[in-house]
Amino acid sequence: MPPTYTIPLSKQHLAITELILFSLIQLIQFPTRYTQEWRYWHHRKRKSSPRCFFYSWCGMIGLLAQLRIASSALILSDSHPNQSKLITENVLQTIGLSPLLFEMSLVLLRSGQTNRFGPNTSRYPKPTRLALHFFRFPVFIGIVLSIVGATVGIRACSIVGSVMLVLAFVFASCLAAWLAVCYWGVLPRGGRRCVVLVLCAVPFYAVRIAYALVAQYGGVRFSPEFGDVGARAAMGVLMEVIIVGLLFAARAAAEPFWGKMNVNAQ
Repeated sequence: MPPTYTIPLSKQHLAITELILFSLIQLIQFPTRYTQEWRYWHHRKRKSSPRCFFYSWCGMIGLLAQLRIASSALILSDSHPNQSKLITENVLQTIGLSPLLFEMSLVLLRSGQTNRFGPNTSRYPKPTRLALHFFRFPVFIGIVLSIVGATVGIRACSIVGSVMLVLAFVFASCLAAWLAVCYWGVLPRGGRRCVVLVLCAVPFYAVRIAYALVAQYGGVRFSPEFGDVGARAAMGVLMEVIIVGLLFAARAAAEPFWGKMNVNAQ
């Protein structure tokens, strides 16, 4: 990093845009997610307002929004950041991929519980549910390895993390396609819409993950700190907003938060 590095104005403008967009996302997703948690409550613990609040505020989309808000605020707080602040911003940007992939898993699980209330109400058999849970572990490990490798300069660690992340994404995409084919006749209309909307998000996931890879291995042009702001806006921010919108619509299809409840429908 140059000794007197100054954040360019274009990057500050992008940070302001991110701050506004993800603040709006958090303001929209929190009350709708709270309503869904209260109406459908698929957890084993007793339903309560504090638990609904926690699951709503700390849901994966909410967590992503909070990470992006923190990253943008960090950029705007100091136009002459030191190395530690740049590393922190890079870590926050990298971590943001995991909530998006975790939410993909959770939404697909909800597709099997469409119009049903309470735990243990999925239309999917146990092996399918375990597969949907399983792919979150390589995502988590891959993100951690990528962050550690990039932070301490261990390239092999970064490469292993990136490979695990890509393989986990491919597995999740194939699993979503398999659900659409094999359970089309089992799922109600809302569940089918949910799976289709998740599949619609797959190309945008691919672009976002590709950007994460080129940001790490593509040289200065795609560097989060010094690279092209246009690439980050188009391949990073825009893709995340589209993915969030599709996942929000998919969860809403499986768990409508409006109108009269029709739970336990086949």
